[in-house]
Amino acid sequence: MSKFNPIPLFKDRSTSLFLRLLSGFLCIILLMSSLVLYFYAESKKNVRDQIVKYNTLMLQHTTEGYEKHLDMVKRQMLVFLLSEKAQSLRTTPNYREIPLLQQEINGWTSDVQMYMNNIVFYSKSNNLIVEKGTSARADSMFNVFYESEAYDAAFWEKQFDEDYSTRVLPAAVFRNHMFREATSTIGELVPIVFKTKSSHDFLMIVFLDAETIYQALHQAAGDDFMILDDTGRTIFRSFGQTPEIDPTVLRSASGGEYVSNGKYYFQSKGAQSGFTYVQRVPVERIASQTRMNVTLIVSAGVSIALGIVISWLFAAGINNPLQKVIGAIRGESGSASFRSSIREFNIIRRQLQDKDKMQKQLAFLQQLKEIPSHGAPPPTAFKDEPFVIVLFHAMSRREEEDEQAFFRTWLSYMKVHMEDRLGRAFPESMTFHIEANQILSLVYTSQREEVIIRLKQMEPLFEQDRAFGTVTVAVSSVFGSASRIGAAYQEAQDLVLERKLADRMQIVTDRTAGAEAIGFTPDQWKEFQSNLREGNEAQLTSLIKRFFAKWQGTEATAAAWLAFGEGLIGKIKSEASPLVIAPDRLQAIFLDIDRQMRRCIAVSELEALLTTKTALAAEAFREKKQLRDPITTFVVEYVNQHLSEEIYLDTLAERLNLSGGYLSSYFKEKTGMNIVDFINETRIMKSASLLADSKYKVQDVAEAVGYRNITSFNRMFKKYMGLTPSEFRRKPGAEGSRLG
Repeated sequence: MSKFNPIPLFKDRSTSLFLRLLSGFLCIILLMSSLVLYFYAESKKNVRDQIVKYNTLMLQHTTEGYEKHLDMVKRQMLVFLLSEKAQSLRTTPNYREIPLLQQEINGWTSDVQMYMNNIVFYSKSNNLIVEKGTSARADSMFNVFYESEAYDAAFWEKQFDEDYSTRVLPAAVFRNHMFREATSTIGELVPIVFKTKSSHDFLMIVFLDAETIYQALHQAAGDDFMILDDTGRTIFRSFGQTPEIDPTVLRSASGGEYVSNGKYYFQSKGAQSGFTYVQRVPVERIASQTRMNVTLIVSAGVSIALGIVISWLFAAGINNPLQKVIGAIRGESGSASFRSSIREFNIIRRQLQDKDKMQKQLAFLQQLKEIPSHGAPPPTAFKDEPFVIVLFHAMSRREEEDEQAFFRTWLSYMKVHMEDRLGRAFPESMTFHIEANQILSLVYTSQREEVIIRLKQMEPLFEQDRAFGTVTVAVSSVFGSASRIGAAYQEAQDLVLERKLADRMQIVTDRTAGAEAIGFTPDQWKEFQSNLREGNEAQLTSLIKRFFAKWQGTEATAAAWLAFGEGLIGKIKSEASPLVIAPDRLQAIFLDIDRQMRRCIAVSELEALLTTKTALAAEAFREKKQLRDPITTFVVEYVNQHLSEEIYLDTLAERLNLSGGYLSSYFKEKTGMNIVDFINETRIMKSASLLADSKYKVQDVAEAVGYRNITSFNRMFKKYMGLTPSEFRRKPGAEGSRLG
């Protein structure tokens, strides 16, 4: 072992932050002590006057700050109140415009210089409240979201009858009761009410953050401060007044300083608002600063000693969490869980925890999606303990952009709520927002039934929020290893497809045993096929309605219903060759049809969608039938009857007693496409129908539609369908889509 060398150790410690802070504090203490003694000896006679002058000046600055801010708020909010968007709420509210108004409200409240907590528009005739986060009825707003003992819903309704245009009301504490389990305090707010003389049923309430304004504008020493309006009513009173300032001891003069009941009162009058601003300082505080006594030297010594101790503790209080921060950055175990009394260090701690959580979420998503890892935490970041996957699959009711915004906001609230509820019961659980409409929770437990019980307790909440969307909750089996996260996720995804097409919350825990397949009988399919070719819209609609009436109320899953819908659309497409329905029209009819079917919440919605699409297709069949050309009809029928054979242009031309060039030009003129393209597209559409049946091999399907080379078949299939035949067959619902 090498000898202990004190010099390098001393050098190392001399450069530490702890010693630097401590040395700096000691130097400041000594310097300030010397300066205090010097100035005290030199200016003893003038200290009192200077202190009084200082307090008076600070109160004037505070008064000016409050007056300027209140005046600015009044002027700008009156303009906002008279704006077209705000006034539209008073007459005929356009609910599509409400989000735009809320954007403006959020713009004002997010401005830190305005010190606004919220802006509320209240239409009495429409019983409508619009604020930065939501729109609600008056009783919900003032009894749930912004509840205060001083200002209930009845108080705000009474303001419509009061004769004023602008009024600043006393500060009060407001609370939020949105979550029944816990009431959150919004803070102490100063309401300002704005009205117009022409309207007796519409007003605007601006909630100013009283404490934030006080911290920003109050410049006097001490925290014994209050504001009174011109009637003597207290608008704001600072925290910690002991005893409280009694308005009866205030002088009627507009300003100045005076002594009453052993206290110095500094008083200033607002020129614009008429408010009285009062700062109180104990007489002994000022007098003690002007009195030299024999304990001065002793007090100075004690102060220096206390300063040294406090400096030591303060330096250590900074150094210790800083070392924890460094440890967390280095990845040392347990370092990120430190807590400090210093807010900035706690902010850093939360940022480190958020970073760790984000890395875990990235690793989690990599395992779910089987994405190769490049620097993210490996799968060992998750404990090798029993777990279940809880998958929340939400479906929005409407596709409008503003409705989707509400849907996304609702999902964010739901994520926070589920994270809180599951986190209480299972402290190590993690909740992630993995898709636009899916939230996933990883719950470490072997008690799957307990998880299901907790989820059932959430049913009233989801039922209450059905206006935003419908939720299906899938609970996987218990898995014992972190390496099985991907399998658990796939099981949960499969369970989501086991839901029923019903407009209610569903908790799916097991696969449906022996689920009955949904489909047309062979006779029904023949009926459907013949009526489709003839364009008989009424008969097709009747057939679909009879089918849905027969299967309504069964235990069929959403996957089975969707497979039926995909099969029905597939059959229509297979019958609709390019010469029966033009490709662009067929595409327009079935544009985005898969997503539309998957957005159906109830069986009735799927029935209406399929009925509408079938009717449009029947109309196209009927119109094309009326314009049928004998030459193109012969070509279409010949191609469909000889798909498995080699088809040549010269053969078709010879049968029609035409030249090949003339037939090609004629067909192109009548149909808009070349004969070769028509043959290829017809073959691919037929092959797609055959691939839906798993009993046929891909090679057999290729030969059945005239392709002897499997490579050529794969290339042509992908050109028209966007997928290879194997990928098309693996597509969810492909096999179940076969009808008849």
